[in-house]
Amino acid sequence: MTRLKPASLVFCLFILCISLTTAFAQSADDLQVDIVAVDPADSATLGNDEKLYVKVRYETEIPMRFQAIAMREGSPLEVGAIKNPAALHAPGAGEALAWVMYLNPTHVDAVRIVVLDEAWQPVHQLSHQADVTWQGVASAQPRKPAEWVPPLIKAELRKIDYLYDPAPQRYGVLLDILFFLNLAAIPVYVLLQLHMLWRYRYRWRELAVIPIFPYLIVGFYVVAGLDIETSFLVTFLFRYTLCALLWLVLVWLAKRFWQHKLPPPKLYKPPKD
Repeated sequence: MTRLKPASLVFCLFILCISLTTAFAQSADDLQVDIVAVDPADSATLGNDEKLYVKVRYETEIPMRFQAIAMREGSPLEVGAIKNPAALHAPGAGEALAWVMYLNPTHVDAVRIVVLDEAWQPVHQLSHQADVTWQGVASAQPRKPAEWVPPLIKAELRKIDYLYDPAPQRYGVLLDILFFLNLAAIPVYVLLQLHMLWRYRYRWRELAVIPIFPYLIVGFYVVAGLDIETSFLVTFLFRYTLCALLWLVLVWLAKRFWQHKLPPPKLYKPPKD
């Protein structure tokens, strides 16, 4: 069997690297994306039902998706964000619309457009300045979007309704499952918490009480009138309750399987005279 000499092996690796670099360069040349306009174009305060729109002009040889996410100081803000569904655009030249909105109070200084391929893999991204603040509640007087927004909204809806999309969102079913788990965790947690407080004694009751303290803190803020946004309360209720339920389940498992291995609690005995 013939063995490659070190010089030949290095030469082959060099040729392979050149080939890969050329391939990547060609794939990058096949995509041209520019941010044409942003609405609102100037500093603005929006309600939690209003969107920051981005108009994108593209020219590509493969199907593409465009999705927006806002940023502050170079970091993307995902908490409370609702993004456009990223319809699949056919190869060629055209314009696309991407948007993002926030349900909780949020201030951003830029918006990023993430370009995705047909399989939802990111291939390119670009950013644009955008000084926008979401106030966390509905706006008393909704602002009128720019003239180019409604036609692009209709075009995006037509692509979603009529363009064949072989790669639907990968996490849609998972997010639905997590939502129903969070919803079901609320009554289960309440029943299990009451059961443990009534039946458990000593150290087990102390462990079962731990998840109640965050609820007491939030309740104090509400009673004291410290103006917590309703969206924050709902987010806390959904996200924390599942964690509290998992803690109670761990305590229940520990008591069930390890109680016999722990030393009995020491009871206080008053000193004898």
